[in-house]
Amino acid sequence: MSLGGDSTPRFNDDPIVHGSLSALRRGISAVASAGNNGPDHLTLSHDAPWVLTVGASSTDRRIRATVKLGNGMELDGESAYQPTSFDSSVMLPIVYGLFCNDSSKMNQISGKIVLCELGDIKNIEKGKLILQAQGAAMILMNPVPRGYTTSSDAHVLPASSLSYYDSIKVIRYYTTVGASATATIVFKGTVFNSRPSPAVASFLQGTRNQKRRHSRPTSSHPA
Repeated sequence: MSLGGDSTPRFNDDPIVHGSLSALRRGISAVASAGNNGPDHLTLSHDAPWVLTVGASSTDRRIRATVKLGNGMELDGESAYQPTSFDSSVMLPIVYGLFCNDSSKMNQISGKIVLCELGDIKNIEKGKLILQAQGAAMILMNPVPRGYTTSSDAHVLPASSLSYYDSIKVIRYYTTVGASATATIVFKGTVFNSRPSPAVASFLQGTRNQKRRHSRPTSSHPA
């Protein structure tokens, strides 16, 4: 059952758990999603001992979009959009501190790469606003809870989704260099043997109810 949902303090409050027990009594094993609400405390779904709870993990494949900074540092990110018309040999100015969810506040970003934090609106919607404001590209920076989990979204402009740890490196470079900071994005298509992998997705890394003395999720599989 590919059904998530909120974590519940009691098994009786979870209809998936309740129905799964009825199925088990008739010899039917139930497999359910662990949910996508992590990594906060008490966000794991369907964690009853009679349910096979399955979470999402990554494979060793990435749709690579590497951010190259003006100081030569290269940071591997992801993007399903792999434009052939984007000239990765040209270093473009970086802008940061803008509101990536409101194009009316994106002044003077034409031809520049915009650093965006996650939240407020969907990542693809951020890209649409930046494109409307004539921005050249977008770098999506993970917050702490997202960790290494990056997204290969089908963006509308050149973009790269970076892990939290690589995002910190970009911010440090920008704050050190200031207005002269530059970057580009190199699109490399699908690459294999990426690490760390397999890895449990950040949105699955929530905890179960502490009163329940069993471990969950039972297993994880590529999403």
